[in-house]
Amino acid sequence: MDANKRYQAWLEDQQVDETTKQELLELEGQDNEIYERFYKQLQFGTGGLRGKLGAGPNRMNLYTVRLATQALANVLNANGQGDNGVALACDSRRLSQEFVQAAAAVLVENRIPVYVFREITPTPLLSFAVRQCQAGAGIMVTASHNPPEYNGYKVYQSDGGQILSDIAQQISEVMEELALADVTYSENPVEHPLWTWVDEDLYTEYYQQLKALCPGREMQDLSLRVLYTPLHGTGGKFVPRALKEAGFTQVDCVLEQLSPDENFPTVKLPNPEEADAFRLAFSQAGNGNYDVIMATDPDGDRVGVALLKDQGYALLNGNQIGILLTDYLLQTVPVDQRANCVVITTIVTTEMIKPIVRKFGVELIQTLTGFKYIADQMGILEQKNKRFLFGFEESYGYLAGNFVRDKDAVMASLLVAQMAAYYKSKGISLLQRLDQLMEEHGFYFERLRSYAFHSSVEAEKANRFIEDLRQQSFTTIAGLPIRIFRDYLQGIESDLIDNTQTPILLPREDVLQWETTAGDRITLRPSGTEPKMKLYVGAVSKNQTETEVKLAKLEAAFTELVTKGLEK
Repeated sequence: MDANKRYQAWLEDQQVDETTKQELLELEGQDNEIYERFYKQLQFGTGGLRGKLGAGPNRMNLYTVRLATQALANVLNANGQGDNGVALACDSRRLSQEFVQAAAAVLVENRIPVYVFREITPTPLLSFAVRQCQAGAGIMVTASHNPPEYNGYKVYQSDGGQILSDIAQQISEVMEELALADVTYSENPVEHPLWTWVDEDLYTEYYQQLKALCPGREMQDLSLRVLYTPLHGTGGKFVPRALKEAGFTQVDCVLEQLSPDENFPTVKLPNPEEADAFRLAFSQAGNGNYDVIMATDPDGDRVGVALLKDQGYALLNGNQIGILLTDYLLQTVPVDQRANCVVITTIVTTEMIKPIVRKFGVELIQTLTGFKYIADQMGILEQKNKRFLFGFEESYGYLAGNFVRDKDAVMASLLVAQMAAYYKSKGISLLQRLDQLMEEHGFYFERLRSYAFHSSVEAEKANRFIEDLRQQSFTTIAGLPIRIFRDYLQGIESDLIDNTQTPILLPREDVLQWETTAGDRITLRPSGTEPKMKLYVGAVSKNQTETEVKLAKLEAAFTELVTKGLEK
């Protein structure tokens, strides 16, 4: 069915309410907008279902949520997991709570119990709830750090990790076959006998496990001065409590951003990866009133960090935070236990992780991008009786322990504070510790560039460009010889020096990666959750200036290549 036919079908469908139909009628004559809303159904990507709010199958709305949930219900019941129930939570975004109620209404009508959080809650608590309730699945309504006009729908499997591609494909295929009339839902789900509210006991259990995981080290300066902002999201009740219960006494919040607000009025994007997100925090911090500033995104699964430097503050990137935390946590593991420990990162995370884990004698696993792959590896490690110590990705996501199976900014905020307090007790800052690590292991610098697409035509052009690159045989980039080319879609690693090929033992994904003879690395991948293509550039040498110059050359050369490719 083409876009115009789908558009007319929605206008004529008795299941669609009059307010939605009026929104659709106002689109008459706007052919591009109608096409964008109706040319396809929203698909499950690395972060689940995500899109702009609005009417149409390619938008987030009540009907898309119902269809997705009916598809999920069908899959759960077919797989014999429906009786175990589904945990549901949401963040502070527009219509999030309405979408949770709509999803729960479909589930209970399909004889599936639901465990529903009463208030907005960080994503990691939803992952925790799936495991605590022994549920068959979980639903988190969130669009993470996207602009206010977006919302989304993440699905979790029974182990608390996000669904993998095979289950996502199952749900998508079922969803494609459903019409709105196929959806059944309760008119009053809250009163349904299969509805259960998640109570304070679950929060209490989470904090107890958090304290057991992060007890702190004997040397800790708990007078560490911390400034925190939830960026109008879910973290406002959770991060300060975690810090307080761990003994930190000097924790302040950015009051203008403490209350949840669906419009995120004080930031361009509620994204702790962006410097603008720290603007109010820097203003409040003044000239050095705090040792550490932390910001979490709306659903509380990512954290950004700024550190006191002279009379101002320096932002760490996601790789730097991950390296510092890995090094800190590895120090706490007794020597005789390290061989059984595993650290997990992704194929676009800094290569600096390799010399650090080698130093401590622990195993490193690198997965595809997306924390669901880290969670999947955690389950495999359990079966092997190996200890998952820490996992992180460059996009500001971190996790330790086994009781949560998704990145956890509440946990990471506490770990960052404890790490800073430990080094403060030794008379050094986290920035100084990072310098020490660079001097020891090499200067690894990375840069990320995103190319946003504003239409399906632009996105298709990007797909053709990536396919063109797949067929080309680069031997140098910016004058640097390339040794390794990895095509993760074909599952092949090619050594251009030895002229050999090796299979890549990971799920297939549309990612291309080049590695120079010196260990520099360039990766190109379409985003799984947003209309973007991402370019990751990393350079390394034993000299800071040399690495900076090389990084700039690599970025410039590949940016020129991408720009020309997208103009075709």
